This record gives sequence, C-alpha cells and structure tokens, in this order.
Amino acid sequence: MSNVSRQTMRIIISQLYAFLALAAAASGVHAAPANKCVINGSVTYQQSPCPSTQPRKDPTLEELNAAERARRAAAASSAAAETPRTASSAPAAVSSSFRCDGRKYCSQMSSCTEAKYFLANCPGVKMDGDNDGIPCEEQWCRP
Repeated sequence: MSNVSRQTMRIIISQLYAFLALAAAASGVHAAPANKCVINGSVTYQQSPCPSTQPRKDPTLEELNAAERARRAAAASSAAAETPRTASSAPAAVSSSFRCDGRKYCSQMSSCTEAKYFLANCPGVKMDGDNDGIPCEEQWCRP
C-alpha cells in the first residue's frame, strides 16, 4: 500500500471511531423506568409514579424504633418459649443513660450493659453474630 492510501485509511478509521463514539453516547441516554400500575383493575405501564388515593406518609424514627422493638420482643418471646434463658443472658433493662444514636458495632460500645441495651432497643445493630441474644461476646459480654 502506498503512503496516500495508508493515510486515507487512517482518516477513515479515525472518523469511524468518532462516529461510533458519538453513536454510543447518543444511545447511552436512558429512558425513565416504567412503573407498573393497576388502575381500576387494568394493568398499565407509565413513566410517572402510579396514582394513589392516599398520600404516602413516611414513618418517623420513633415509629421505626417502636416497630423494631415490637419485632424483637416477639422474636424473644418465641425464642424463650423454645428454650429457657438464664438470668445472665437476659437483655438489660431499659436505662435512661443510653439512647439509640446510630452506633451498631461492638467496637463502638463501652460496656456489656450498653451493648445489651443497644441489642434490645435499637434497630440495625450488628452485635450478635451467632443470634444467641448475647451481644459482643468477644469484647464485652464474655460468658
């Protein structure tokens, strides 16, 4: 091939790459996701959220905490019915010196009592890896 045809091929290839890059960028524009709605018994798909007859009310932090406490109490009562618990593994009584403040790991606790309070009262804690009801067994609450 001569130098002219090589140069022409390079120009054509570079223009082809530019066109492909432009086409890829243009096709990257995503449409809004479709929402599947049931309106008067028929299924419709639309880009806007489904209409609702009632406004949605997001739960407050207090409502979420109360629901989590109720869920844990129900789980604890069903676990207590299956196996009797000893007094040493019972969760700590609610103490006014602690409050749910977003901490969730044993490394963030300063005592076994505090860890037991968080496990019994705060949602989303990750202090009882074996789910036996005793938090932070390696750091604070050694059996």
